Amino acid sequence: MIGTIGTAALGLGPIGCVGGGFSTARVKQIFAAQPVAENPLLVPVDDFEAVWNKTVAEVGAYFEIASENRLARTIITEPKISATMFEPWLGDTVTLGDRLEASLQTIRRFAIIKIEPAAAGGYLVKVEVHKELEDLAKPDRQAMGRAVFNNEFPVNRPRLAVGPVPVAAGWIPRGRDSNLEQAILAGVRNAFFL
Repeated sequence: MIGTIGTAALGLGPIGCVGGGFSTARVKQIFAAQPVAENPLLVPVDDFEAVWNKTVAEVGAYFEIASENRLARTIITEPKISATMFEPWLGDTVTLGDRLEASLQTIRRFAIIKIEPAAAGGYLVKVEVHKELEDLAKPDRQAMGRAVFNNEFPVNRPRLAVGPVPVAAGWIPRGRDSNLEQAILAGVRNAFFL
């Protein structure tokens, strides 16, 4: 009795013997993998405000919005340091491989979303999530020289930099993150029940 009430409360309906067999069709429907979304995604809705607001809400679940330009139909997000294995509550790293990579080195992501009118009506939502690797001049918190004991005291001489001083580039582009793009597009698709 409690099992039937619990499954009905979860929206699974009664699970049990139906017609001599075990029916798990609703469970398979809930946990089935979602189909791959086209990028750009066609949203067959003629209301630009609805498409814009639902897209901003879905992107806001993963990133902070840096700028929204309705005239250019572009949303740009702030760069965000990717979630690691030790931050399961953050959803910006979708796969286990991405979480492992972000745990071993500093990765950040940012998104650029464009909403353009479609030729056949509706709007095309294009999502680009870019991934970058941090580039440091030397390892952060480097424990260099702890095992070396220098007994010589060199003469202090001022040193002038001659020529250009190499500066770290900051961030190295690593391409696009298609897994997070698919997660955002699936959220937009589900918001419009497509």
